[in-house]
Amino acid sequence: GKLLDVGCGEGADSAYFIQHGFHVTSIDKNRSYLNRFRAYRKDQRLSNVRILQRNVVNYRYPRNTYDIIISLLVLCCMKRSEFEALLPVMKRSVKPGGIIVMSSRNYLDPELKDYVSTETMIEGNTFRKKEDCCRFVYFIEKNRLREVFSDFDILYYYEGYAPCKYNEHPKHGDSYVICRRTR
Repeated sequence: GKLLDVGCGEGADSAYFIQHGFHVTSIDKNRSYLNRFRAYRKDQRLSNVRILQRNVVNYRYPRNTYDIIISLLVLCCMKRSEFEALLPVMKRSVKPGGIIVMSSRNYLDPELKDYVSTETMIEGNTFRKKEDCCRFVYFIEKNRLREVFSDFDILYYYEGYAPCKYNEHPKHGDSYVICRRTR
């Protein structure tokens, strides 16, 4: 099938799906991440992938094109208003019967408390990022992913804690959804 990796970073998730037979389009705006992904693709002789440097919010999502769209820990690197703008075009880009997998930091994340106490909120649960790869950080609200995908068949939903894969914090607050477009 055809898969779109929205905010692919260095391409680890894309590479997994390529190796499992998917035709993958990977988009991210970070040139250095994409250069590392291109080098990996060349070293591993991966085919069936298009790597595009694009802003995920302004990307021209084609209608009814992808069997699967993944966007893993990308929402937390944008403003809430950008997420709201991205959502309808992403939802139209997956084929009827297609799957969207999305994850984000959420309202339970211990970093939110730090941001609230030291930074000025610029939009709902959105702050200027103090450091790292993103300009903004958005902590998605309780049940928000469930609400925005209420027109899809929700196959899996989780809100809670997950370990920090970089060992920077004991845990993060995360929200996940796997859902199918019904029409």
